[in-house]
Amino acid sequence: MARQRDTSTSQGVVAIDRVGGDVVRVLVERIGGRCRLSEIAEAGERPRVGLAPWGQSLVRCRGVDDLPPQELLSVLAILGDGELPERVPAWRRACGALPVGGEGRTALLTAWMPGGEPDEETGDTRFATAPAALGLAVSLADGCAFASDSAQGVLIVAARGPEGVLVRSLRESADVVSTDAHVERRLLEAASAVGLHEDQARSALRASAEPGPGRRAGWSAGIDEALSQEVDGWPGETREAATLLLPACAGILALSDDPAVRVLASLRQDEPAARASTGERMNAWLASRRNVTIACAVCVLVLLFTPLLGAMVREAMLGAKVARAETLREQYEADARRAAIYGQLNERVWPMTKMLAEVSAAAPVHVVLESVRMDSNAQIDIEGFVQVVPGGPTLEGPPETLLTRYETALNELGTLGSVTVVRREVVGDAVEFQISARVRSAIARASLPRDFAEISLAEVLYGEGASNSATPIVASASTPSGRSRPSSGSRSRDEAERASRDSAIESSRESAADRRPSGEGGPASEDGVPTPITDAQIAELDRSELLNQWRIRNSASRDESNDAGTRARLKEEADKLIARYREVGSGG
Repeated sequence: MARQRDTSTSQGVVAIDRVGGDVVRVLVERIGGRCRLSEIAEAGERPRVGLAPWGQSLVRCRGVDDLPPQELLSVLAILGDGELPERVPAWRRACGALPVGGEGRTALLTAWMPGGEPDEETGDTRFATAPAALGLAVSLADGCAFASDSAQGVLIVAARGPEGVLVRSLRESADVVSTDAHVERRLLEAASAVGLHEDQARSALRASAEPGPGRRAGWSAGIDEALSQEVDGWPGETREAATLLLPACAGILALSDDPAVRVLASLRQDEPAARASTGERMNAWLASRRNVTIACAVCVLVLLFTPLLGAMVREAMLGAKVARAETLREQYEADARRAAIYGQLNERVWPMTKMLAEVSAAAPVHVVLESVRMDSNAQIDIEGFVQVVPGGPTLEGPPETLLTRYETALNELGTLGSVTVVRREVVGDAVEFQISARVRSAIARASLPRDFAEISLAEVLYGEGASNSATPIVASASTPSGRSRPSSGSRSRDEAERASRDSAIESSRESAADRRPSGEGGPASEDGVPTPITDAQIAELDRSELLNQWRIRNSASRDESNDAGTRARLKEEADKLIARYREVGSGG
C-alpha cells in the first residue's frame, strides 16, 4: 500500500530508525483517535523520536493493576528503581505500562544502557527502546512478534495472550540470531508463557521479512490486522511494513494520550540541561564589561529622570482627580437645586387636576365615579358605582369584576398606595362601592392603563371609528348645583344622590326597552318578576341580550320580596344565561 507524501506543517512527531546504512523517517500524526503515517524526506522543526541502539536496550516485564494515572506512575517508578541497574541514569530509564484488557496492565521497565550512541546528531530527540515499540505492537491484539539484528546480535520477541504481555530482549551470536530454528524456539517459549497456541509463533515466523541487511521482523496476522485498523496508511506489502514497524510504534508511543504509555518514549541521550537560577543568570550577564557599562548608564539615567517622571505622574493623577471633583461639584449643585424644587412642591398644595385625571383615567368602562375627596392627611376617598346600560358597550363577565380591575389599576398607578375597597354593595343592576387609598407621591408620573391622547374615549367605549357624538353609556341625572347639606327632616345627601342615579338608570332602561327582541325572556309580569324563559329562547339570544337578561334575573333572584321558589327559578335561568354567554364568547 503506497504511503502519501505530506509536506504540510501538521502536528505530529517524526520517528527515526536506522536500517543498515539507510535512515528511515516517517511522520506519525494523531487525528482524533487514530494515527496516520506519512513519508517525509527531512525532519525539519518537528518533534522527533528515535530508537535507542538495540544492543544497549534492556527490558523487564511485570504485571500491575490498572490504577489512576498518578498512582500508576508512582508504582512504576518504584518498580524501576528495584528492577533496573543502578548505573543507568534517570534520563535513560522509562517505566511505563501497556493496557492488555480487563483490569490489569503489563509494566515495561526499559533502559538504555551506556554505550552505543547514535551516529547522527540527536539534538532534542527523544528515544524509545525497540522492545517497548514491539511491545506496543503486540498489545493491540493477541499474537506473537519478533525483530532481530544479526549485526548487533539482538533478538527481541514479544507475545500477548490470555495471561498478559511478555517482551524479551536477548543478546545472541550473529549465526544463531539468523536461524529459523532458534527464532522459532524463542517464539514458542514466549507463546507458552502467555498461554498462546504454538501456531501463533510459527505464523509470525512464516510472515517475516528482511527490511535490510541483517535485519528481520515478523508478526502474526492478528497483529497486522490491528495495525491496519489503528493506523491510516499502514503498508500492505510485508517488507515495507517490516521497515516501518518499530519507528511507527515508537511514534505512536510518543503521541499516546495515556501518560503511562507516553513515558516509554521519553528517553534522552544526554542529561537535560538544568535551568539556571535568576542569580546565576545575573552573574553570567554581569561578567561582561560591556553589560556592566550599560547597567551603570541605565542607573545614572534612572537617578536623573526618576524625580521628573514622578512629578509628571503625580501631575497627571492630580489633574484627573481635579476633573472628577469638578464633575462631582456640578452634579451636587444640580441635585441641590432639584431637592429645593421638590421641597417647594411638597410645601404647596397637591396637583389636584393631575390626581383627579389619573384616578378617572384608571377607571374601566362601566365604572362611574360620583365623588373623589382628598384631605390633608394624604388620604383619598373614591365613591361610585358599576352599571351596564342596555344599548351601550358590552361587559365581559359580571359587573363585580370591574371593581376588582379598578382596584388593580389604582394600585399600579404608582402615585397611590394601600388601596382598599371599604364598601361594596349590590343595588339592583348596579354595584356601589367606596375605595380608600393613601397618597404615596402626588408629583410622580402615574402609569396609566391607556393614553387618551392616542385613542379617544368614544373609541374606547364604542370601538374604532366612533365619535364623541355617540350615545353615552349612562344617562346621568342632572344634579342641582350648589347642593347644601339637608336638614335633619330631609333625606341625606347620599340618599338624594342615589335616588337621582336610580332614576337616570331607570330612564336609560326604558329608552333601551324597544331594542329588546320579542319573545326573548318576554316582558315582566305585573308584579315586576321576569317571566320564565326556555332553553330554546336562550339559544336564540345574542351576546348583548344574553348579558341583559342575565343581569335582570340575577338581580331579581336576590330580591327578598320574591318567594323562595321564584328566586330559585330566576337563579337557575341566570346560570343558564351566563353559561350560554360564555359559550358564545368562546366560539361555541
